[in-house]
Amino acid sequence: MLKEIGKEWETFTADHLSPSQLNKNIDQWYYDYKVLTAAQRKALKPNMKMIFGGFAGQAFQDMIVYNLTLDEVMKGKK
Repeated sequence: MLKEIGKEWETFTADHLSPSQLNKNIDQWYYDYKVLTAAQRKALKPNMKMIFGGFAGQAFQDMIVYNLTLDEVMKGKK
């Protein structure tokens, strides 16, 4: 069963949704992405999920771009 969304969502625009966004409670997501501006969100202190997500993303990018193995990435080859 689908829920009808209210008019407060009519102004929402996004060019992507991340896994961390999709895993947030709806009230926290609304506050983070409808109440806060992008600059305010950027000023928030990062949490461990964000930090390690960045590490993982960089590792995968290095594996693809430089054709490295996981072992090579872990040893710092680039």
